[in-house]
Amino acid sequence: MTTHASRFLPFLTGIILAFGSSFMASSAALASSPEPACRQTHITTLPLKETGYYLTTVAQIHGHSLSMIVDTGSEGSLLTPDAITHLHLTPNEEDATIISGPDGRGHVVPTIQLATITLGQLTYHHPVLPLGTLPGFPAIQPPVLGLIGMDLLGHYDLDLDLPHHRLSLWDIHTGSLLCRQPPFWSTPGQRLVAQRIRNRFFIPFTLDGQKGLALIDSGARSHIISRDFVHRLGITKEQLDRDPGGTSAGIGDREHRYHWHRFNRLTLGGQTQLHPVLTVTSLHEQADMLLGADWLIHHQLWLSAGPEGAVFIHAP
Repeated sequence: MTTHASRFLPFLTGIILAFGSSFMASSAALASSPEPACRQTHITTLPLKETGYYLTTVAQIHGHSLSMIVDTGSEGSLLTPDAITHLHLTPNEEDATIISGPDGRGHVVPTIQLATITLGQLTYHHPVLPLGTLPGFPAIQPPVLGLIGMDLLGHYDLDLDLPHHRLSLWDIHTGSLLCRQPPFWSTPGQRLVAQRIRNRFFIPFTLDGQKGLALIDSGARSHIISRDFVHRLGITKEQLDRDPGGTSAGIGDREHRYHWHRFNRLTLGGQTQLHPVLTVTSLHEQADMLLGADWLIHHQLWLSAGPEGAVFIHAP
């Protein structure tokens, strides 16, 4: 299984985790009876904390509470090395995996098998997580000691309601046209054209007349646009060098340059924004843009785990 842990300050770009793992999830809402034609089971609702566009929730591991980044742009989850001391864990040095950062260079890290990890009313049994550093995270309590990716979240429909600081997980099966269809909102939402690739969700956008694909990435703090995409717009390296920006650390403490550039027109999710300022950097991703928390905080999204990978949007 290949997993991607996503981006922070203003992002943490493309960590790739290559490892094998298996786990089971249990919840008081899940039943072992034969699968009904229609099932719309609310599994749990996680409170979300937004701190400087970092999105976190509280998890329970071996009786300890910790904050974890909620990252829909990451194929996999991870724990930080500080979790070893805080949670009194022992890593498996022999069962190592490779984490490669935005430059594509690999870093070998150990893994650890947990007895359980609990999110709200949902408990995962025997997950195997790699250990990796997070270049940036907020100083909050309980401390941030890891990241929750789509290997844990992607089995469920996600009602990502950042305007109201909550994430609800639903177990949905609609085996009949007579079944009630999500999203289960009090007012209708708009269905977006979308793709679901390896549990992650992508929607189209148009920036200054050029079409691209955006990854819905709650681990990113802002809109982040690929440098290659920007060059296809005719914007040169010299033009970007005149824009304000800075550097951010990635895996292996390697610095990565970014710029803030003002564009003319961005159309995304059925809405058009004039003169947006976007973060431009190199992305080693399937997407041309990372759609981060600065956008999500103004929208409610429903991300379907069904085969169609449907995405619905609602602006409260």
